[in-house]
Amino acid sequence: MDWRSRRFLSGGPPTDSFHFGGQHDYRQHQFVQLNGPGVRSLVGVLWVFRLTFWISVVLYAGVMAAQQLTGIHSFVLWILVFSVIVIVYTMAGGMWSIVLTNNLGFLLVMVSVLTVLPISMRAVGWWPGLAAHLPPEHLEFVRQSGKYNWKFILAILLLGLQWASLDQGLLQSAFSARDPRVVSKGMILSALMITPFAFLWITPGLAASILYPGLPKGELAVPTLIVHLLPSGALGLVICGFMASGLSTIGSNLGAVATLITNDIYGRFIKKDASPQQLLVAVRAASLIAGVFMIAITCLIPYLGGAVDAYLTIISILDMPLFVIAIVYGLLWKKANWRGAIAAYASGAITGAILRFGLNVDVAMVTLISGGVALLVCPIVSFVTGMPAESVTIISPALVSEATEVTESPDHHRMMHNLRAIGTWALGIGFLVFLGGVLMGSQSAAHASAVAIVGMLIYFAGGAVRAKVA
Repeated sequence: MDWRSRRFLSGGPPTDSFHFGGQHDYRQHQFVQLNGPGVRSLVGVLWVFRLTFWISVVLYAGVMAAQQLTGIHSFVLWILVFSVIVIVYTMAGGMWSIVLTNNLGFLLVMVSVLTVLPISMRAVGWWPGLAAHLPPEHLEFVRQSGKYNWKFILAILLLGLQWASLDQGLLQSAFSARDPRVVSKGMILSALMITPFAFLWITPGLAASILYPGLPKGELAVPTLIVHLLPSGALGLVICGFMASGLSTIGSNLGAVATLITNDIYGRFIKKDASPQQLLVAVRAASLIAGVFMIAITCLIPYLGGAVDAYLTIISILDMPLFVIAIVYGLLWKKANWRGAIAAYASGAITGAILRFGLNVDVAMVTLISGGVALLVCPIVSFVTGMPAESVTIISPALVSEATEVTESPDHHRMMHNLRAIGTWALGIGFLVFLGGVLMGSQSAAHASAVAIVGMLIYFAGGAVRAKVA
């Protein structure tokens, strides 16, 4: 058994009981078992829906871009074209095809961003022209009011923590790594590389609002820039980057959905003693089933307000209660039991749905309230129903044997220890500075955006140091 067999923080661990776990020095896992009927199945079904909805949003965005880029405005045609491509290569190639597509997609997206950004900025007169034509609030990172205000930033921060802790597509990639040290470095370096692209994509979108005002949907901003500003050779390269990026995202999460269906439905209720060949067939069939669900949900997204609003609505309702029961109580409070976990999740999600669909409360408040309800309900129900979870410490010989042991001199060991401490302090200070900038924005304080961005840079510097010495 290798380290990947000790799956934790997952909706489908290869064990008989559901585990919420944490990791200590890459060798010792402290598991808090929340045993009970339906817990694992609940989380498994939840993630099947959650990830299927996410890839449906990505597919919808790709369809909108393809319509704008090609002039072929058949919604159904593009759904079928993209779906068939990604389902076939995911079924045929499995995780290997997903990894290759992700790497190729990242390279093409990087080339696309570096192509679109200077051309669009030149068209509006670079930064001075952009600032002169836009309302001042459009260039503020932290705003007191508006749809994407400081409360929205806090909500997305919490949802980002949930994603980094529990996202099945991310975890599936992590468990494909050689050892936990590689996972740690890979996750930190990925964040350092990907985060700047968010700012690079926002800038062309702002330029599009100046050059082509009145676009009916935000998803059309960058495709419109590409069609009207790029020369033929660059146009083809950028289009390939867009398509590869979307397909790689869909493929990796489609593989995660297929794994969940196979583990939590087929493996538990249909064929518990399935052979490797039967599991392979089941995974491929699950990929096809998930693909069909993806197509169906994609057709419903226009009725939910488009890609951005639809996705924010779903994660605000479903994600924070899961984060509360899996991380806050699953890891940090050993007295939580499965009854409290189910009650907390159900109450938080139902509250979020009522607020969002019934009372039209904004996404930020839905996120905070749904998480808050789960935070209150879990300990109350756990105390009332009793039967606290048992804490089980497991020492995995495989983890001990696979962990990288390096004989270090005292001076080298001291230097590594000091660098880890510096990285950890930088992470903490950067986070607090960022949070301070967001709270300053809630009061319309001057320089709030600058403070928040400086905090992010300090945080990333700490992450880079930690990745170096991991």
